[in-house]
Amino acid sequence: MNTVVSLWDFKEQGRGLPTLVLVDMHYDACDEDDETAAHDGSIANCRAALRHARLCGMPVAFTRQVVSPRSMLASPAYPRWIEGFEPNRRDMIFDRQRPSCYASAEFRKLADDSAGQYAVAGRFGELACLSTAVDALHRGHRPAFLMDALMHRGHEQISAADIRRATTCILPLYVETTNTQTWIRTASRRAGAAI
Repeated sequence: MNTVVSLWDFKEQGRGLPTLVLVDMHYDACDEDDETAAHDGSIANCRAALRHARLCGMPVAFTRQVVSPRSMLASPAYPRWIEGFEPNRRDMIFDRQRPSCYASAEFRKLADDSAGQYAVAGRFGELACLSTAVDALHRGHRPAFLMDALMHRGHEQISAADIRRATTCILPLYVETTNTQTWIRTASRRAGAAI
């Protein structure tokens, strides 16, 4: 059995299909916020989008914000993936040190090569996802953000629910917005045409 993934096949896999980008689907110091996300269905919608993308052979990318090591000799610390969101061999992983996914040079290349045709779901809708949306607009990209698959955190005196409402009003100024089931139906049609 061949254990090496052909780079050419990997690049050609899913050409013409949108890439599903899952943002920060890992554990960190703010995990008490996942309790809220689990109750509002965001995690379930992320799981549904991921399951659909993999069934249709769509490219899947994971982004994570990592802290750079204090010295060149130290190894970076990588957070543990949330159960069910562990990347597989065919998935892409992009590390970044700032909130926007575009902070990763490799992600920028993916977004440029796909003409901004990707969908976003995941954590930190008010920070990572919003900053990615602003950067996408500046590059002429119009990705789809799965609004019911974005998780938000509260900040100081503002609740997570209020942050979600504000983000829901702001994101459409920068990107296309949709819900998970609509994206799945649309992506299914595109997958059928591309296969």
